[in-house]
Amino acid sequence: MTESDFDDTDFAELADRVRTQSADAPGSDTERVTIRSLESLDADALSALLEMAETDHDRPAELVFVLPTDATGADSSVAELEDALGHPIRVEESLPDDTVLLLPTDAVDGVELVDPGSITCGVVGTA
Repeated sequence: MTESDFDDTDFAELADRVRTQSADAPGSDTERVTIRSLESLDADALSALLEMAETDHDRPAELVFVLPTDATGADSSVAELEDALGHPIRVEESLPDDTVLLLPTDAVDGVELVDPGSITCGVVGTA
């Protein structure tokens, strides 16, 4: 992933859009984002989210984690998480602290959801 993959993305707005595009929306007959509740944003929760996404995704090798600034915590660095998860990680200051995104970089264009079905969102505590 290059640094320019998300240059036009406002992650606060993207997170708002993603969180309203749940696959479980009543009466939804359009392709929607997968949203899962997480107890925390630690390596174990991210691994579980990845496992679920890889099973449902047709291009699992292209998935990238987008984490809020505080998600990596003091226990692990971004590089250690990338090694453990086997996928690139991008840390975004404007992403809400309770949210993690897992998606291929071409699933969004700025804040537009180009391929909502390939986007997985983890939300701490609610979904």
